[in-house]
Amino acid sequence: MERIFLMKISDASKYILGIVAAAGILAGCSGSQAGMAPSSGMNPSTIRGAGHGKAVNVVPDSLLAKARAAFHGGIVPASKNLKGIYGSEFEGTNIYGYRGSDKKNNSYKCAVEGVDSVNDIATDKEGDLMVPDAFDGLEVYSGPGMCGKLLGTITDSYGQAADAASLDAATGTIVVGNIFDEDDAPASITVCTLKGGCTANLTNSNIYELAGVAIDKNGDCWGDAVNEDDEATLTYFAGCTGSGEATTGFENSSYGGLDIDKDGNLVSVDLDGDSVYVYSGCNPTCKLVSGPLTLHGESVFGHLDKRSSKFIAGDFAAGALDVYNYTSKSLTYEYSITSGLSASLEVEGAAFNPASKQ
Repeated sequence: MERIFLMKISDASKYILGIVAAAGILAGCSGSQAGMAPSSGMNPSTIRGAGHGKAVNVVPDSLLAKARAAFHGGIVPASKNLKGIYGSEFEGTNIYGYRGSDKKNNSYKCAVEGVDSVNDIATDKEGDLMVPDAFDGLEVYSGPGMCGKLLGTITDSYGQAADAASLDAATGTIVVGNIFDEDDAPASITVCTLKGGCTANLTNSNIYELAGVAIDKNGDCWGDAVNEDDEATLTYFAGCTGSGEATTGFENSSYGGLDIDKDGNLVSVDLDGDSVYVYSGCNPTCKLVSGPLTLHGESVFGHLDKRSSKFIAGDFAAGALDVYNYTSKSLTYEYSITSGLSASLEVEGAAFNPASKQ
């Protein structure tokens, strides 16, 4: 199956449009070799957004946070009590907030504007929104309502942020998944807090290019990645520390987003397989609960709602957010949201507000 990918090169006003046979959807490597894959052997067709070459931000964090706080905040005001769905596009500049129950009239109710190069988005159990910027780090917006104020910005000096996860983003640990590290180094998971910044970077030889990251209520975390041979891997870090362990029993054919349901099961998107797998354990032995569960469209990221009864995925082929009924044994397509979204801008991020309660 052919998929279109878009690569920015060193001049941000220029683009290279290509058609590849592999699923190159994530934001990829640095701008040291414009439009090229890292020299360590990854097939260029597996990298989306390679060679962006965006300048490093040297504005002091305190001034940057104040500027963003003044700029952000929602282009359409929303009720503080609004609960629903967030969606984002990699090539877009807004994150849209939708009322999740509006199946027929799914126009967005609010938006956070001014974002850039966002792969996945995520929320925590309080409804705080985490926005990984591939080249600037991580922004956190307040819940429990939608499109809240900017709580702060975390500079990720280790790599290109593509995903994030936290049980309490305002005060607790946030793990940031870097699709690649600086200077085309293999991917990693960065451990941060909003107050203290990023203090540790977790790497493992099984992690070459990373998509999804997850953290559980015990403080353990996982990275969903491919190794240098483009084989899908899931790596477990007890306490989000140390060198990690390769899990066993992981059956995905490719990488994708991660989430954790109310029963503590890992829910893993398989990009190439257009499917979802559900596992228990994975510390480091995985037991397959169900899967592959077929997705309606082509997705790389997805998240559960508070009760783990719904799952939403960004459908980049259709330019939509696909909503499913979820149990640990089944995934049933229900409806799609398209308002404000475009397939040409590559819809990737999708999350419920608030997130799954583990």
